[in-house]
Amino acid sequence: MNIISYSVLSKKPRLLKLLFTLGFLTTSLFLSMSQARATGTQNAALVNQQIAQAEVVGEGRLIYWGFKLYDAQLFASREAQGGYALDLQYLRQFEAQDLYKQTVEEMEKMGVTKEKRALWDPQLSKAFKTVKKGDSITAIKKSRDVTQLFHNGLLFSEIRGDELSKAFFSIWLHPRTSVPKLRQSLLGNSCPRLNLEAYCNE
Repeated sequence: MNIISYSVLSKKPRLLKLLFTLGFLTTSLFLSMSQARATGTQNAALVNQQIAQAEVVGEGRLIYWGFKLYDAQLFASREAQGGYALDLQYLRQFEAQDLYKQTVEEMEKMGVTKEKRALWDPQLSKAFKTVKKGDSITAIKKSRDVTQLFHNGLLFSEIRGDELSKAFFSIWLHPRTSVPKLRQSLLGNSCPRLNLEAYCNE
């Protein structure tokens, strides 16, 4: 169990709504590995179909002020140049537009320029769906240039370009992520690991 407390933002409801969306918290973060394991993932078979020799690297649950947001599980191939995947099992409903807006903000916090983001926007704007409790989004990076996105196990979008894919996964895995404890739980002791080395260091 890991608990982090930051400044309270209860007087800023609009900001709280955005922070609440994907669980990028500047207030309180609670991760329970045992709870995440109990919930499990419905998409292990999907990941194993898409990635050779895939294994679970780490997992965690994000809870915000007592509200369960989602369970996250990171998979990676045992092959040095193999793919990896992030599976999110949602425990609440979130609107696609809110997911998109918060993702853009997180990318900009990590140094993605507005010019670069504008270039990526045609792809990013199609990379999210409204999710309800029990839904899942699985991002699978199979090759250098393509990340596939699945909603409840069904392919609905793709992200093309290695730089954009890296920026997308960095929201959870970069050393400067807004959810460092979740990153630690997902990556575990996997660094250094060749197919995840982009997220092991600044």
